[in-house]
Amino acid sequence: MRILVIDPVGGISGDMLLGSLVHLGCPVGYLEDMLRKLPVGDFTLETAPRSVHGIGALDLSFHCSHEHESRTYALIRDQILSVLPDAVRNRAGAIFLALARAEGQVHGVDVNEVHFHEVGALDSILDIVGIAAAIEYLCIGSVYCRQIPLGTGTTRSMHGTIPVPAPATVKLLEGRQVRFTDIPFELTTPTGAAVVAALAQPGGPPADLMIGSVGYGCGDREIPGWPNFCRCILCGTKSGESGQGAYMVEADVDDMNPEETEASLARLFEAGALDALLVPKIMKRGRPGFGFQVICEAEHLHGIVACLLTHTTSIGTRYHSIERTVLDRTSYTIGTRWGEVGVKESVLPDGSTRSKLEYRDLARISREQGVPVASVRGEVQRMIREGGLRESATPQGVTCEGTILKGADQEGAPGESSSGGEEPQRGASGGGSSGRGAAGSGAARRDTPDNGSSGGGQ
Repeated sequence: MRILVIDPVGGISGDMLLGSLVHLGCPVGYLEDMLRKLPVGDFTLETAPRSVHGIGALDLSFHCSHEHESRTYALIRDQILSVLPDAVRNRAGAIFLALARAEGQVHGVDVNEVHFHEVGALDSILDIVGIAAAIEYLCIGSVYCRQIPLGTGTTRSMHGTIPVPAPATVKLLEGRQVRFTDIPFELTTPTGAAVVAALAQPGGPPADLMIGSVGYGCGDREIPGWPNFCRCILCGTKSGESGQGAYMVEADVDDMNPEETEASLARLFEAGALDALLVPKIMKRGRPGFGFQVICEAEHLHGIVACLLTHTTSIGTRYHSIERTVLDRTSYTIGTRWGEVGVKESVLPDGSTRSKLEYRDLARISREQGVPVASVRGEVQRMIREGGLRESATPQGVTCEGTILKGADQEGAPGESSSGGEEPQRGASGGGSSGRGAAGSGAARRDTPDNGSSGGGQ
């Protein structure tokens, strides 16, 4: 997974952050093509290399047609962003929503009625949409931000003279690590703070990251003795090895109807849980209760926390980073004389393989054909041991098309595929490796395994 670490060395604004992402590798042409989709006024995107304290950086700016338009959050969401691809629209929408909430709380206005003046200006809209598009182009899975410096003094706004940092900036950075300085300038703007609030994960980045590349975006102002640039560091993690970063999220309840836990677990998997389970507990005052334990990747942490607080009776959650090991695996199907059976094959640390059969397929065949589950399992395991059956297989997390695997003189019938009973196997043919993924696919059709079996568990 690609991880972006924002390092606001001298501060963070929309143009500084976007400049660092372009310096990192996002093409200017791609940004212009994306931004030209917006139903807004005319603009010109300019970039220029600069040296800031001897460090090469990119100065990015938009030159826009003169306008005095004040736009509401609802207008930006429903009209301006509606023309964008889903991923870019959702990310840009999250940034604008964070801004609207902060401005609404500062000024006591409903979110949908918040009027953006400075932030609603065309150059700020272009900054935000450009940042969302650049993150999508760079295939970034998670964003983290290091300590944010704040300036001091006052600045002019549509509402008059306001303190630095601006009230909206302070509201957006609640819960984030900041550093107050004596620099008499606005080092961090509401746009920069909104990107952090909307996209950056809480806490620090995972351990043992590998740096891929670095980009620097600078501001226009030269501040004596102060490095006025924002640095973006693109990192990666190794797939299929020990030390994959994830989070354990927990919540305990003793006043929830047990029947409702089934729906709660389903919602957690929909929110991106790699694994989710219930643990019986004896709570305070001796009450019987249970705890939800959820494993998720960093990019889904906020969604999982929100899901727990919404779909359970818990009034709080706790979470911490963990590391886990995930085996490489391949999913495929085998056609038996009773129908198809899904198989997931994992590669063990010693290089041998282990096959897990989709129990739901075994149970379906047993029910339809009136044969014992053990008989179906035995035949499939025999076919696997004989080898030479697989014409193609799909690594989990990758989609492709192939051929249904057949036994001798047998026809397969479509069915489901996931995971089920398991049979150790050594030296099986075709035991290739694959990257980690949350969904597997069969050799001739796309399969989705049980969510609970795809994340490595505890």
